[in-house]
Amino acid sequence: MQSQRTSSYGWPVKPFDQQHPVRGSFGDPRSVFRGAPTMRGLMHSQCACSYHQGIDIAAADGTAVYAVRDGVVRTVTPDWVEVDSAGGSAFQYWHVGATVHVGDHVQAQQDVVGHILKGSKHVHLTELQYGKPVNPLAPGHIGPYEDHTSPTVGELSFRSGDTGAALLPEYVHGSVELVAAASDTPAIPVPGQWNGLPVTPAKLTFRITSFPAGDVAVPETVAMDVTHTLPGTSDMWHTYARGTHMNMVQMGVHRYWYNPGVYLFKLTPGLWNTRQLRDGVYRLTVTAADTAGNHSSGSVVFQVHNRSTWLNN
Repeated sequence: MQSQRTSSYGWPVKPFDQQHPVRGSFGDPRSVFRGAPTMRGLMHSQCACSYHQGIDIAAADGTAVYAVRDGVVRTVTPDWVEVDSAGGSAFQYWHVGATVHVGDHVQAQQDVVGHILKGSKHVHLTELQYGKPVNPLAPGHIGPYEDHTSPTVGELSFRSGDTGAALLPEYVHGSVELVAAASDTPAIPVPGQWNGLPVTPAKLTFRITSFPAGDVAVPETVAMDVTHTLPGTSDMWHTYARGTHMNMVQMGVHRYWYNPGVYLFKLTPGLWNTRQLRDGVYRLTVTAADTAGNHSSGSVVFQVHNRSTWLNN
């Protein structure tokens, strides 16, 4: 757990030197499904899905949003503003009504770039480095920031494919998808209807050991890491497994308010071949961590049966 960390800029809302609630984290799933609100719709329908490219800072509608670094206003739209700063950095402030114009020079913590639009109840902050999103909650970025909550690892499961049937851990064989449910709690409580809703961990790793001896079969491997940057592909399903959806998911034309999101992660980019292991009993252990170093683990015992006579029936 990291309680003391340096920062290079403050918060975009007053007080600048005080931590504010973050209701949406970097890398969270953003998902609008085209299908019906059914398991089939969730698992198979088309989806406008993406990684969340910044953080959502909870604040009241109408709150003044300030530049976090000196810079020049490069973009102004009806609901967001971009300010370019030195060293290849830029910041976007979303869900704000602009009070600046393209070409304006702004000073950090002095100039208002806009006010939070009615109904938004937050400002979305995207930090760019040479055009690529980076995590504002990483050490050395926004501050002050302390996090004393630990992510949790939920159910670990095996599938025959991304939308395939679940497999019994007692009888795992062939090429399978390894899936881990994991989530984190915002560092400080979020007010209003977003209270208690999860955010994504910053990093997920896994290892496989023989059971009960504990010999390493698959060493600690990174499954997902948005501590600093997003995955190399924009395809959310590269990281998340089907069944994942954002907080208050939208399916079809309806958004289902108050319901928490479900975050399921693929532990490997493609199917994992159990034939790399001898038949036997193993333990899969998954560890989830946040940008402050808080972490926890979960595990499941499973059995590999590649040479079982059942495969011929």
